[in-house]
Amino acid sequence: MPPITVPLRAPGLAPGVWVQGPQVSLKSGAVTLVDFWESTCVNCLRTLPYLRAWHERYSPRGLVIVGVHTPEFEVTADPAVVAAAVAAEAIPYPVLLDAGRATWQLFANKYWPAKYLIDARGYLRYEHAGEGAYGETEEWIQRLLREAGDTAPMPALLEPVREVDRPGAVCQPATREAHLGWHRGRLLAAEGYRPGEEVRHAAREEPAPPGLFTARGLWLHEAEYLEAREPGAGLELVCDAAEVNLVLAPPVGETAELEIEAGGAPVAVEERGADLVARDGRTFAVWDRPRMVRLVDSPDFRRRHLRLRFLRPGARAYAFSFGTVCT
Repeated sequence: MPPITVPLRAPGLAPGVWVQGPQVSLKSGAVTLVDFWESTCVNCLRTLPYLRAWHERYSPRGLVIVGVHTPEFEVTADPAVVAAAVAAEAIPYPVLLDAGRATWQLFANKYWPAKYLIDARGYLRYEHAGEGAYGETEEWIQRLLREAGDTAPMPALLEPVREVDRPGAVCQPATREAHLGWHRGRLLAAEGYRPGEEVRHAAREEPAPPGLFTARGLWLHEAEYLEAREPGAGLELVCDAAEVNLVLAPPVGETAELEIEAGGAPVAVEERGADLVARDGRTFAVWDRPRMVRLVDSPDFRRRHLRLRFLRPGARAYAFSFGTVCT
């Protein structure tokens, strides 16, 4: 984004549910970092180590961080779902649930994640969308704290958490995010999407090309998700990635499982995502709340052929996301 060169008063925070307090006012006279995030957004989750570290480093010196959770999906507009994510990610600063996107609109924001720095006089001074620019953002935090009267020496900037975060890193082009529901879905099927209907999908002889996916078995088609309607309902995709994630919701009050194969075999030990378990020579993903489930996490970037089989009906699948490696 171009730098902010014209003095611009920061908007306020619209009323919403404070999932975690204390409640924040942007008129408090404190240097404030507003972080727009979403609990199922892989790019947002990858920024959280920096936000936690900045809170620990600079909140004693006057920095206030507020996470504005603007949901992408209806399920992530539920305060209980967001509260569970805040606890799981050990977020230490206040979090406002912006379910109606009112604060999002006040900031004219368009991205997850997006960070806005506001100085002690209430002016917007810096903004950044997406991952990256962590050193630049921290330099601005220090600059605005100095302007607010902090004369003590500032610490050295944080070291990058991952190689991909280093300035100048060259990254392999991963497959783009793929949504499953009919509103933005990337389903390749002769049956097509049928909004609000249960559809039985026949297995295809060939998988879809990267960026699309196929389904087999009985699925309910909704705008934001596909819901498995029978045991054994499956999804299949080919992707270019080192990391593969899937936003999933279990049936209410249940723990859900799916079996996953990579290239026709269980996922190798060194490539298993954090949510995979091995049992009887097979690999399964297990989750008990709506969230991003980590399926594959590998040091190697390559083309992958994945098959997913849902063990029981009722699980909802929202969106695949993919990660890369950088040098």
